[in-house]
Amino acid sequence: MTPAIRVESVSKCFKIQRNRPSTLKEALVRYVTGRRYERQLLWALREVSFSAEQGRSLGIIGHNGAGKSTLLRLLCGVGMPTGGRILRNGYVSGLLELGSGLHQDMTGRENIVTAGILNGLTKKQILAEQAEIIDFSELEEFIDQPVRTYSSGMFVRLAFSTAIHFNPEVLMIDEVLAVGDSRFQQKCMDRLTAFRKAGKTLVLVSHNTDQVKSLCDEILVLEEGRVVTQGDPKSAIECYHDLMRQRSERRAGQLRGGSLPDLAVERGSRLGTQEVTIDAVYLSDGQGKVTDTFLSGEDVDIMLQYSARTPVSDMAIILGIYSETNVKCFETTIHSARATFGDLPAEGKLLCHLPKLPLLSGRYYVDIGFYPIDYDYVYDYQWHMHVLHVETPNGTPPGVSGVISVTPVWSTPA
Repeated sequence: MTPAIRVESVSKCFKIQRNRPSTLKEALVRYVTGRRYERQLLWALREVSFSAEQGRSLGIIGHNGAGKSTLLRLLCGVGMPTGGRILRNGYVSGLLELGSGLHQDMTGRENIVTAGILNGLTKKQILAEQAEIIDFSELEEFIDQPVRTYSSGMFVRLAFSTAIHFNPEVLMIDEVLAVGDSRFQQKCMDRLTAFRKAGKTLVLVSHNTDQVKSLCDEILVLEEGRVVTQGDPKSAIECYHDLMRQRSERRAGQLRGGSLPDLAVERGSRLGTQEVTIDAVYLSDGQGKVTDTFLSGEDVDIMLQYSARTPVSDMAIILGIYSETNVKCFETTIHSARATFGDLPAEGKLLCHLPKLPLLSGRYYVDIGFYPIDYDYVYDYQWHMHVLHVETPNGTPPGVSGVISVTPVWSTPA
């Protein structure tokens, strides 16, 4: 089968000019004296090779600066590689960044028509799709307003709706599904699932590994502009997490002059640079009693006591509950603690309240991580260190398994 996308030894270099003149006088002096500006070469990609098969979905993950967005732009034909070549088979459409391809002064309706013409469609074909595009985007009230008046969520709705309805053979998406409300995100996911079932090719860049894992058949891992691995989602994501661990360890060593922090724990494991630390975790019930044992359906409060050893302006927080077999039962993510709580003191406490936690009887773990907001490494991640016991008052109903506590009621309807 002919690949939808084939990348052969692609490299991309950007020239960064340093010591640029700040005044006209300085520019004239440089010109007269013959002094040249210093230029620095930045290699965003080096010898990248891979292929995406027709009818398959390929995810691309890596830390910020790994080259993901640069690669996607080249795949869409936005710019040329410094070396190597890219072969495409079929019509390619892409959502490269928030509002990419939308003209700010044109209305939503005019942007739809313009996008269709740029994609080679006739006006008749565009008008045939227009009503469905507007309906999917849910922008009927705003479609004749200039795009510059749109919110970020409205940008995403229009851009995604336009791209998916023009029926590309290959669709490329760069992070934009992280913007917008959760209901519309799920609507996009459902449409992407249908897109895949139709035998089309999807290339997705995202920091959300769960999203990539659910949508993609294969995942490509980039690190410092090079391909580390391309393989099944499970092994590729494990590789990505291992790279994050290595970056955290290198940074921790640099901060301490080459020595790594002692992270010995009683159970589970712990890693991170320790620039911000989770010093204590307290579980308590609805009455404020500190305990690690709860009844199914009971309120659970999780108190995090933290301290910042170096000044940190912001951080991301992930808290999840996992079963003994490492099944994710629940997870909540705060992408910006500053946006959520305001400026945090160097030392303090954060409370996560979980009302009526509906878990079946069993042993669970509360896993917690503090990260910089770009998730490039880990400040402090505590895995399976904090135990949560759940008991069901009347025992688990017969014939019921899983993690969610639901009592089934069977009947024979008339």
